Amino acid sequence: MFSRTLEPENRVVARELERRWNVKLEERERVRHQAEQALRTPLLLSEEELKKIHLLSAELRAVWEAPTTTHRDRKRLLRCLIEEVQLRTEEKHYHIRIVWKGGATTEREVLRGKGGWAQRTSQDTVVLVRQLAREFDDAQIARILHKQGRRSGLGNPFTQQSVASLRAKHRIAKSPQTIAKDPFEGPFTADEAARELGVTMSTAHRWLREGVLAGEQLTPGAPWRIVLTEEVRQRLSGGEAPAGWVGLSEAAKWLGLSKSHVAYLVKTAKLTAVQATVGKRRCWRIDVNSATYAKQGRLFDQMTNPHCEEA
Repeated sequence: MFSRTLEPENRVVARELERRWNVKLEERERVRHQAEQALRTPLLLSEEELKKIHLLSAELRAVWEAPTTTHRDRKRLLRCLIEEVQLRTEEKHYHIRIVWKGGATTEREVLRGKGGWAQRTSQDTVVLVRQLAREFDDAQIARILHKQGRRSGLGNPFTQQSVASLRAKHRIAKSPQTIAKDPFEGPFTADEAARELGVTMSTAHRWLREGVLAGEQLTPGAPWRIVLTEEVRQRLSGGEAPAGWVGLSEAAKWLGLSKSHVAYLVKTAKLTAVQATVGKRRCWRIDVNSATYAKQGRLFDQMTNPHCEEA
């Protein structure tokens, strides 16, 4: 029909367009016919497919929790099972009614969350975040709050995103990217201090608990800040002890005190002591002459291969 109204040089193109148009019209009619047939005669599942469905329904929880089941699969599964969900808001709760495909219904009541001021994060947590934000980024702050068991106003554990949102809401400035510290003295975190002193993390934390290694935390759960002066490094680095310095047992005998009391004096710096390495073990070497306590008399004049007490 197009070719009759066109110039002769354009009739070839018009005939090709008309042919394509007719092909698409025929394809549309074929698809429409197939759809009408499908509605009149729904496709029935085979016996094998029905067996598989019954098997999966018996193991629905396993299918739902399987690592190979994606969130998209779970949504599609719910759409196959649920006809509709009806929600009614009451004063103190939500009333939920689930209508399943087979006509069965399930009704549940869910308490409404507290609104307004009750949903706000506690003021002491906001104050703590303001303090932590001077030194730590949002991810570190979230870990610290999690270690302390703190929750957001909605009752959820803190995440990097929720900390960032809390800062924005309360106009808390972001932490600077880097904190200046002396490369030799620090302050260092516990794991950094352990590497500097050549000990394990567990040893460093034990020293911190016992007061052998001085350190401070901005708040419980925050990274340690440990200053390693030359004196601290010499005392804890495990080098050679001066001649005449003795182990914990010998010092206890020399001073007439219990080993636990001598250990306390060492940890409180009332006795001069250093960490020394004997074989593969680290132990204390103590200068008993630094004690201000009355000595019980020299029990030995020479020591050969003194016993090593672990630090």
